[in-house]
Amino acid sequence: MRTVNLFIANAGGTLDAQVEAVHGAFEAALKPAQQLLGVEGVDVVVIDAPDQTIPEWGVGGYTYGPHLIVVALDPAVAITSHHIERTLVHEFHHTMRWRGPGCEGSLAQMLVSEGMAQLFEEEVFGDAPFFSRVSISNEEIAEARSVLYESDFNQAKWFFGADGITLHFGYTYGYRVCKAFAVGNGMRTSELIEASSREILELELS
Repeated sequence: MRTVNLFIANAGGTLDAQVEAVHGAFEAALKPAQQLLGVEGVDVVVIDAPDQTIPEWGVGGYTYGPHLIVVALDPAVAITSHHIERTLVHEFHHTMRWRGPGCEGSLAQMLVSEGMAQLFEEEVFGDAPFFSRVSISNEEIAEARSVLYESDFNQAKWFFGADGITLHFGYTYGYRVCKAFAVGNGMRTSELIEASSREILELELS
């Protein structure tokens, strides 16, 4: 099994106050990710990048394919180890999803990727993140359904509140459809890493 490595980009010392929390969160998140998903061969890079964080947490994450996670921190925010841990659990799921069905390529792929990662958070922590339960409209859902399999889609629109769509719509809708699929099949999220986005969404559409 290949290692999972942690790198904190802190030459300027701006993350000195977060180093201990980062190490604790990394170890805590890695254990269930390895046990439940078999995570291996991943580099985790932590950077000082406030504009890439969730404002409420001061933490943000992005997975660049199957082997690289970047975690952004805002040193001006009172960051908790738990939010770093949640972010890592979420992103570890993405690394393994990348090795199977993938996480991008269409709105359908991204909805399911994000939904599954939130559902994995729920499996590990007992609850899903706050952005899994915002209020979304039937009109927004219908509009999303009409472009599910188009490769040229606007990520900012569906996930970050652009063009009149509710902020976090994609996270909430993705979580809903993935939760329904998991419950309908009597399976945990960690057992569904290979499920295709079309299989999951077509069940919701039927």
